[in-house]
Amino acid sequence: MKHNQLFTLAGTIWGLVGLGLILRGADLYKLAVEEQHASQMGLSISIFASLALGGAKGKFLFSRTARRNMARISSLEAPLKPHQVYAGKFYFLILGMIGLGMFMRTYNDWFGGYIVVAAIYCGIGLALTVSSMYYWKGDPPEMARTEP
Repeated sequence: MKHNQLFTLAGTIWGLVGLGLILRGADLYKLAVEEQHASQMGLSISIFASLALGGAKGKFLFSRTARRNMARISSLEAPLKPHQVYAGKFYFLILGMIGLGMFMRTYNDWFGGYIVVAAIYCGIGLALTVSSMYYWKGDPPEMARTEP
């Protein structure tokens, strides 16, 4: 594999996972209305917060992570393997996030109901989708190459 192929793979994964989280969040919003009788005002506030926080998190936080990962990929020597798309420690973080998501869905009442969990899912999904765009640019920005 080439460096640009790993960038594309990383961006595709982040984009698809982000889209999946947004779709899962939409299902949770539906459950919030059907099972927990969420109000229109509550839905509106939750969706707005999800969009605002998710967009900001994607632009300012997850984008830095993407640039650091791109710099890491750029420093790898050929031959590159698909599993090198993320650092080894990152895979454990992914497993932890999956577990946390399952926990939040199961015990949603502890967090304020499906309406809150849906906002978290959609916000993180939007953040991943926004930050995945950095991978699609192909070449890592100069700033990413100089970060430790």
